[in-house]
Amino acid sequence: MGTVRQTAFGEFVAGRRGAQPGAGGMILMVGEPQRMQTLKKHFPERSGVFFIEFSDLTPEILHSICPDSVISPAISDQFDCLDLADFLSAARYKGAYRVLARDLPRPEIIRNELRSHYPGLDFDVLRPEPIRVLASLH
Repeated sequence: MGTVRQTAFGEFVAGRRGAQPGAGGMILMVGEPQRMQTLKKHFPERSGVFFIEFSDLTPEILHSICPDSVISPAISDQFDCLDLADFLSAARYKGAYRVLARDLPRPEIIRNELRSHYPGLDFDVLRPEPIRVLASLH
């Protein structure tokens, strides 16, 4: 981790000390922080959102953040959802893991494979729907 991220993470963890697990609806978004930042608007304002790259994620960081939900892309340049599911399972993560699969033609393949390999993981695929115009503008 770089110095800036270490400082931000340290301040974040210090602020959460004493918070009960699950308090505040913490969401951990794993992936390229710049790309994942655009998704923050889709979550309730009262939710805490923490962004981290997969290469920076450790069991200690996961347990310090204590997220209710982990969200990641299905596939990125650095990792895929199988890599993250394996990590979460090994770290004994108990929250929900959701994968964003915008352009996959058959997301149920990923859903079925992850659920069969990691039956103890609360996993599902989120497939954002394109915005549709309901009425014509005249």
